Amino acid sequence: MKMALEHVQPRGNRKVYRRKVPKALLGILGKTEMVLRLGKTDAEVRKQYDATHAEAEQIFAKAWDELHGVKAPAAKLTARELFDQATKRLRDLGFNPYRAGSGDPDDPEERSEWIARDVVAEQIAKGYPRDEETDHPVGVSDEDRALLTLLTSSNKPVGPSPTLEDAKRLYLKDRFTKTNPSEKSKKRDEQQAERVVAHVKSALGYDPVLADMKRADARTVVDAMLKEIPTAATVDRYLNVVRAIIAHGIREFDLTGTKNQFEKLDVADSSREPDKRKRLPFTPEQLAATRERVLDRAAEDLQQIWRLLEGTGCRLSEITGLRVGDVMLEAQYPHIDVEWHDERRVKTEVSRRKVPLIGDALQAAREAVTAAGDRKMLFARYGHEGGGDKASAALGKHVRAAVTDRKVTTHSLRHRMEDLLVIAWVPEKLKRSIMGHSGGGAGDNYGGEEARLKVATEAMLKALGEEHIERPSELSEMT
Repeated sequence: MKMALEHVQPRGNRKVYRRKVPKALLGILGKTEMVLRLGKTDAEVRKQYDATHAEAEQIFAKAWDELHGVKAPAAKLTARELFDQATKRLRDLGFNPYRAGSGDPDDPEERSEWIARDVVAEQIAKGYPRDEETDHPVGVSDEDRALLTLLTSSNKPVGPSPTLEDAKRLYLKDRFTKTNPSEKSKKRDEQQAERVVAHVKSALGYDPVLADMKRADARTVVDAMLKEIPTAATVDRYLNVVRAIIAHGIREFDLTGTKNQFEKLDVADSSREPDKRKRLPFTPEQLAATRERVLDRAAEDLQQIWRLLEGTGCRLSEITGLRVGDVMLEAQYPHIDVEWHDERRVKTEVSRRKVPLIGDALQAAREAVTAAGDRKMLFARYGHEGGGDKASAALGKHVRAAVTDRKVTTHSLRHRMEDLLVIAWVPEKLKRSIMGHSGGGAGDNYGGEEARLKVATEAMLKALGEEHIERPSELSEMT
């Protein structure tokens, strides 16, 4: 007899944790239901269920607190943060935190400073009750305890070595400062980083010091993740986050000589489906059938989005997040600028790029710009946070009606463009630059901006079949 698990429902070939969001929380959570992945087999579902249910309960609890104006308790400072804060307070009090004393008790200057330090320390201690037996202050806060340690220490202070938690906090702080994301994006990034670091701490049993981590520690984390997380693809994504956090910590904490032990660490699990089989490119027949359905039944803006996806290989959110000003129709080489802005973020730094517009994609861009008129966003219905998800759901229905293979999705248009570029013998670095993949930034060996656009345009003409496509005037003159 199987045990019934609340909120578990089938979805495709797997099961998910699906739970309706109360109306009062719609404005905070931004969705009508919460769907979390569980697994394919009953064993995977049972193993993952408790943690997933607890995660959902925590999300709802935080949302209710936010609705009722209850502020979440501030995260406890790490040992390094306490040291940094105490050092600043000591400096604000007029003391040099890193002054090394002479050790001579008869030195008037040094004696004067220690008297001053004792006075400040006693003032801090007066704010706390005293133990009747020892006369020591009790209940001293972590912040004051760290300051008292510095005030009363005769040695040159050395801060604690930064840990993974320190690196995570600095990573998020610098990331948000640089990108200025929406509150929803910020919350998503915070939750993901918290979840990933929690996995590492759980696997090792402690918060690891970055400089002390060994390769064996990284392998222990991977093994633990593979046992707890249903898909290897998710483990890969989590490891990418760990790598980014540690790399940022090594650089910003100036940990010269420290290795990122998670680099080049493969997730080997032969029992799981290889990630490259998760999505398949469209076959010519599948593409023709889906395109016909979209152009016949979808709304005009969705038709234009589909045509741009098909002709550029961009990610869906990169197209739905376009501003009218990002579409360069009158440029020598017409293109779109995929850039970070308030209405949507791009996936990575190398995702920021210029993608040529040729053939039907160029015509679709012209039609979309005309339809947008004076609006800022090219596609008003989808040009906002979460708009890409809505467009994905709408286009996904048309794909599924035309193609039965569930490994073929709207994102398969991107895989199709990659295949076309490979077949056209486009160099790997140029292909990555066009697709916005890591390792291929826009500046890879292709000179100035116009030169890069020219080379990228020529590559896409070859990939899409140049004999059927209107060529930019300069390229036509060259042939």
